[in-house]
Formats: sequence, structure tokens, C-alpha cells
Amino acid sequence: MADEADIAGDIERERLDVLILNRTRHPLPEAGHCYNCGDSVPCGLFCDVDCRDDYEKRERFKEMRPC
Repeated sequence: MADEADIAGDIERERLDVLILNRTRHPLPEAGHCYNCGDSVPCGLFCDVDCRDDYEKRERFKEMRPC
């Protein structure tokens, strides 16, 4: 019989699985460089989380700007 910790762990794993399945994929292709600062990146789109966040923030602001 499962105890509360096991049940909580199962629920958390299920929630994480749903989040992973529902995440949006980034439309940018891997180009070998960071899309924010231009540094060389062997795999991925950005060299670190800060560059990713800066890029995404800038893109959101572009969408909000009136034409």
C-alpha cells in the first residue's frame, strides 16, 4: 500500500509529464550560435538561461508594439 509520500511523488511525476508534453517547441532552428548574443553554441539555441530570457522578452515586446 502506498503512503502519502509515494502518492505525492506519483502526482508530481504526472504533472511534470503533462507539462513536458504540453510545452511549446521553439520555432528557431539550431544554428550553432546563440540567438541573443551570437556566441558559439555547440547545441541548443542559447548559451545560457539569461540569453534565452533576454531574447524571449525582446520578442514579446516586439509583438506588443503597434505597427
